[in-house]
Amino acid sequence: MKHSLKGKLILSYLAVALVTIAIVVMVTQFTSNQSLLDMFSDQQVAQLSESVSAYYTSNTSLDGFFEYYLNTQFSAPPQQNPDNFDQAPGRGTPRGIAGLVDANGRAILPSFEYAIGETISPERLKEGEAVKVNGEVVAYILRDPLSRYDLKPEEQRYIQRTRLAIALAALVGVGTAVLLGVLLAGRINKPVQQLTEASARMAQGELGRQLPVSSQDELGQLTRSFNQMSADLARGDAERKRLTADITHDLSTPLQIISGYIEMLEDGEAQLTPERLGIIKTEIEHLRRLVGDLTTLSQAEAGGLDIQKSALDPVQLLENIFATYQPIAAHQGVELILERPTQAPCLVEVDEGRMLQVLKNLVENALRYTPAGGSIHLRAEQDEQVRLMVADSGAGIEAEDLPYIFERFYQADKARSANRGKMGLGLAICKALTAAQGCGIEARSAGKDQGTTIVVSIACAAARGS
Repeated sequence: MKHSLKGKLILSYLAVALVTIAIVVMVTQFTSNQSLLDMFSDQQVAQLSESVSAYYTSNTSLDGFFEYYLNTQFSAPPQQNPDNFDQAPGRGTPRGIAGLVDANGRAILPSFEYAIGETISPERLKEGEAVKVNGEVVAYILRDPLSRYDLKPEEQRYIQRTRLAIALAALVGVGTAVLLGVLLAGRINKPVQQLTEASARMAQGELGRQLPVSSQDELGQLTRSFNQMSADLARGDAERKRLTADITHDLSTPLQIISGYIEMLEDGEAQLTPERLGIIKTEIEHLRRLVGDLTTLSQAEAGGLDIQKSALDPVQLLENIFATYQPIAAHQGVELILERPTQAPCLVEVDEGRMLQVLKNLVENALRYTPAGGSIHLRAEQDEQVRLMVADSGAGIEAEDLPYIFERFYQADKARSANRGKMGLGLAICKALTAAQGCGIEARSAGKDQGTTIVVSIACAAARGS
């Protein structure tokens, strides 16, 4: 247990409790006598001040106050401690806490420092507490050092009982600290243990494991982050497995077709006709494009693309795409529409070839998922920046798929038979190419069969005509 987090937490709570209690006990031991003496001193000073005021009001002087004070405050002669009191005649006051001098500095009540009738120095007199009658200072009370005062047996017993109570409270405090330490340590340690076990299982290949989030503190945030990481790793692992199958399928299929025709030609089972040569060229082109897409994506993500920017008219970019794909769209029964803005947008600084590649991929993707009778709109808008949009009326994208469509090899449409040779690299390449040019890209869709709009955001290079 001493090496576990729970054990360390318990020991920490116990150590803090012991140190705190030790400090409290030491401070209490040090201050208990002093506190009691301060209380006695304050009580006597208050009583003495009241007696002086009453006597002076009645007699208009303090002559004879010593005898009056002894008779009124004590029923028996005061017991002086021979270890603390000076044996000179007249020295020592009852309980030896305070002395009294008149307004001229002459001692009226004796103390440890002086006898009755002695004159007190002005410096010492400044330390006294003035007694006033009708606004007139008639006397000064001088406190004696409390260290010279001996506690009575009942006072000592009181302090001992107080110390015993503090000691018992300290023991209860230690026990409570240990109990709370065990409970709190267990509560803190439980999610840590769960995370440790889940991490170990993840290292063994058990991905996608989710843990309950039991708090909103740092441990709760750590658990949520773990759950997100676990889900991402599980999804990534599934994507890698699908990627392997997809690459194997998309590479092996054209290779098998080409290999089959070559074997047939070698065996003399078939003749090299223009139709068969066209099939071979198509499959070779498919392989070339697949390798090219993978190469482009890899270079873009590694920052190795050669980007040559220049100031361009964004509407002209859309016009080039429209001219290229309008016949293709018409052949598929899809209406391709170019929406020219009423006010020309600002120029944009991009790589023309790379941006055209982005727009081509977007239009081809839209044509792939827009059925005959549908439409694709190309338009440019400007607010704080220029937005190039490719909006189709096709299959749309489910909400759960929308965050992932720009990831490589991701396909919202899992039916591969409908899109042979399309591995889901188009949108991933678009994202990489736009990022390489300092642009943004996002997808919008209201859901299945609600169409999809892809928006490319580009900062203005300069105001038109400047």
